[in-house]
Amino acid sequence: MNWLERIYHKIISALLTVPTLESWLITVLLLLFIALTCLPIGFQSGLLDVRILHLSFLGIVKVLVSRFFFPCFAEELLFRVLPLPSKTSNSPIKSQLIMAFISIVVYVVAHPIFAFLVYKKAFGIFTNPGFMLSTLILGITLTISYWHSRSIWPPVVIHWIVVVVWLLIFDGYSKLDL
Repeated sequence: MNWLERIYHKIISALLTVPTLESWLITVLLLLFIALTCLPIGFQSGLLDVRILHLSFLGIVKVLVSRFFFPCFAEELLFRVLPLPSKTSNSPIKSQLIMAFISIVVYVVAHPIFAFLVYKKAFGIFTNPGFMLSTLILGITLTISYWHSRSIWPPVVIHWIVVVVWLLIFDGYSKLDL
């Protein structure tokens, strides 16, 4: 099987693997961990303000749907599914940990690079030390979620909830000038 077929099978496996009840319970625990660690960081660094965004129903639906696909689904595919070993992989744990470390570092660093190259309005936010630390915590928890479930869906849901709550409740929408 060539590398393109392996990637295809890896993606299909991650998409079609149905998370267990245990995986969803771990998802909830990881969301609580993110809240307990990232909320204080966000308030301390000025990234978070409690201000409910006043958008129309259609505006809220647009945010919910668009953020599901980008950044959440796209980034989980790129930073978890593709670089991390599949559930059928027999690679040594040391190799898996190295790949997870590299994937997390690239995930964190990709945010300011994306802002610099594509979305310049976000550069100040995406280079904020509080944002970078929160992104690191999120990247670690998303990796744990994917590793445990071997499904793309729990990390996508975690990522989506975090992004949507930040945008709609904690003033991320206006901070990013969307």
